[in-house]
Amino acid sequence: MSHLFSTLLISVFLLQNPALDSVSPKEREAAIEKLAVLGNVDAIPALLEAYKKEPKSDLRAEILAGFARIRDKSVIAPLAEALRTDIDKDVRLQAIDSLLRLYIPIEGTSGPLRTIFNKVRSVFFVADRPMVGPEVTVDRATTTVLAESMQKDFTDEVRVEAARALGSLKAKDQLPALIAVLEDPKNREHSEVRLEVIHTLGILRDISAGPALEKTLRDKDRDIVAQAAMSLGLVGYKEARPAVEDLFRTSSDRMIKRRSIEGIALMRDPGSAALFESLVGSSDDYYRELAAEGLARLHHDPKLIQDRWGQEKKANVRNALAFALVTAGQDNYLNDLANALDTRQDYQVHVYLVELGKFEGKLPELYRYLKSRNPKVRAKMVKVLGDIGDPAAREYVQTMTDDSDVTVVREAVAALRKLTK
Repeated sequence: MSHLFSTLLISVFLLQNPALDSVSPKEREAAIEKLAVLGNVDAIPALLEAYKKEPKSDLRAEILAGFARIRDKSVIAPLAEALRTDIDKDVRLQAIDSLLRLYIPIEGTSGPLRTIFNKVRSVFFVADRPMVGPEVTVDRATTTVLAESMQKDFTDEVRVEAARALGSLKAKDQLPALIAVLEDPKNREHSEVRLEVIHTLGILRDISAGPALEKTLRDKDRDIVAQAAMSLGLVGYKEARPAVEDLFRTSSDRMIKRRSIEGIALMRDPGSAALFESLVGSSDDYYRELAAEGLARLHHDPKLIQDRWGQEKKANVRNALAFALVTAGQDNYLNDLANALDTRQDYQVHVYLVELGKFEGKLPELYRYLKSRNPKVRAKMVKVLGDIGDPAAREYVQTMTDDSDVTVVREAVAALRKLTK
């Protein structure tokens, strides 16, 4: 399409929608609301032209929010340009939020456009934010501009959210950029940025980040040390296990000790067995729970664990011990884990069941719980199967779309989306 023809189309569109050029901000806002609807690709050029001329930052942010609602990949380029060049921090934050919404649809987004600028906190900027599904392919142009923003933006808040977005999109292609930010001496005083980079490296679970993460165990910032210990476990960097274990034994900081034992429990390093054996009888509930998890991933002899099971009163620790017993071949303890899906510890056992199905060969054993009389167990087991992501489960999940319970059906539909690739 020639530039002249494109300009003509925009002019015609603006004639049909004069409020975009109105002197009244309220009328311009109403026009943006009217045009920013799902699939209205024809409105993108006119909205982009309006963005370029818009003096009010809140309305520029609203246009970027509108791009996300239209949900067409052609908006990646203008969103990227806004992230690179807009002078307002909140507009750049909105660009990040809108890029994420192209890949991670959020329920309940009908109604008036909600932007970062008008102080509606982005669902992506909170601790337990949504993550991209395994069936989604993220465009390189998106991860590239987010990596640039993480490295170069002049506001730390934007750099932090760009790093978080790379985690939400599981952008392993930007691993070198993340490590470069962590290792660059110029970033030593940008603790919040480095902390988010360490968190994102843990989410990406690439062992090549191990050496850079291990260096940060010597950082002066306690939050960075604690998150580094955890992320080293997530990436599975066993070479750092002695250093993390030493940190656990010598630190007087409760948070650092907790994150250290969490990291060690994830490493699957046989060298940690003695530590876990010493902690499985600890007076600290959390240490007992993590020790059981660590022994589970080492396929430890079930004798010690069964002895503890008979004595343990705390539900979270019993769940961890059941997890360890199943990995040791005691499949009858799967019943305890499945039934715990209908308790306050459902998140804990969800993680265990996903791990058992994905890495421990227990997927076929999980199918029978789709016939549970408890609809909560059926629904949450369907979610487990979706998060495992093995296409072999598809036929079993498909049958659950005819379940009598609406929650089970909803979870089955969501799981099937994850199992399509």
